[in-house]
Amino acid sequence: MSLLCCPKCREKLEIKENTYVCENGHSFDKARQGYVNLLLPNKRHSVAPGDTREMIMSRRSFLESGKYGVFSDKLNSIVTQLIGDSQKISIVDCGCGEGYYDGRLCEYLDKLKINYEFLGLDISKEAVKAAAGKYKQITFAVSSNFDLPVKENSVDFALVIFSPMVEGEFYRILKTGGYLIYAVPGVRHLMGLKEVVYDAPYENTEKDTQYQGFEFVGRYPVSGKITVSGEEAVNLFKMTPYYYKTELSAIDKIYQKEKIETEIQFDFLIYRKEEA
Repeated sequence: MSLLCCPKCREKLEIKENTYVCENGHSFDKARQGYVNLLLPNKRHSVAPGDTREMIMSRRSFLESGKYGVFSDKLNSIVTQLIGDSQKISIVDCGCGEGYYDGRLCEYLDKLKINYEFLGLDISKEAVKAAAGKYKQITFAVSSNFDLPVKENSVDFALVIFSPMVEGEFYRILKTGGYLIYAVPGVRHLMGLKEVVYDAPYENTEKDTQYQGFEFVGRYPVSGKITVSGEEAVNLFKMTPYYYKTELSAIDKIYQKEKIETEIQFDFLIYRKEEA
């Protein structure tokens, strides 16, 4: 079974050898690394949208150090708590990046012998290429959260981990009773790192937003402290939106520190799709 639908006509996509095809004859070739590009040219906002290969490799290097493992573990726990008595579940990660969280979630579900279908989507071709090259048990595709190539009412869990919130699309793809798991930074996330870079660092804003068609289930926080230095600390900073708004001279302050201790705080906001 495939969760994917044609980005041109919304009909179901079927895999035939190394090509995804729909009943209207639209076809999309599977890349050598195993992913499929379903981002139509008129949906791109640049020649190569999303994170670059350098950014993806920096993120992979940091995440695989295990310093965000507590966050990944919490995600795994939340998903398994919400599964209930389901015999098989479908999961779509809307903004999967290089696949770290998806790979660890799949390993966890495999240990619990839970049957699942998993789809990872990202607007960055470089991110999807890296993810597909490593996590072979997951289907990966290039696409935008604003136009998901996913069938209506087909998904049990939509994961949105530091990615754009497009509630209309998430509502469309989720089954009634399905869950939207939205990860956002906590109030003091990376405050220690921000205190090194900025003269007047500020806390993040915490708010519980209601989205039409969704019941707000609750906020599930996770926190800890980590110590970073040098290239690892810069890689961590590159994973944040602050990096693109910060002068290089300020980033140099990170290199000048022998080590940086910082809080990490993440909040999972859980929403349940209501009946139409």
